[in-house]
Amino acid sequence: MQAKIENARALFDAIGNELLKEPDILPLLNQYREAVNESWQAMDENGVVTECTDCAVNDGGSCCGKGIEEKFDSVLLLINLLMGADIPLKRQDPTGCWFLGEKGCQLLARHVICINYMCRRLYDRLSEQNIHAVQQAMGKETDLLFMLEQRIKSWLQVKGF
Repeated sequence: MQAKIENARALFDAIGNELLKEPDILPLLNQYREAVNESWQAMDENGVVTECTDCAVNDGGSCCGKGIEEKFDSVLLLINLLMGADIPLKRQDPTGCWFLGEKGCQLLARHVICINYMCRRLYDRLSEQNIHAVQQAMGKETDLLFMLEQRIKSWLQVKGF
């Protein structure tokens, strides 16, 4: 993980400002940021945040377990840096994901599995309507993340990175 983080930081230092000036990347990054906020709002309003917090505090929640961070690549970490996230240099919880902090995920742009994961507890405790509302917001977030990652990867390839 350390190598991926260092690579993302090196890319950010080398081309971060240039990427933020790209007319086909900056608007997409802003749309993605808005979709992330909408997902978190939908999760909060529909009971996901409450259930996940209770699970983490009282049941030792396992969805953000050690190893999930391996799904993240340097481009996704670069997106986090472009969004102003502070990527941790070390794991806080020896049994948890590298990016798991005291108040949950420390990243703004998460891997699609982190965005879409809905455990059995959520399906059992939330209404179908609430789950659907959250899934709609998550769908928009994952679609925009995919487009943003592809645009950045294409840009990096054209620039020889």
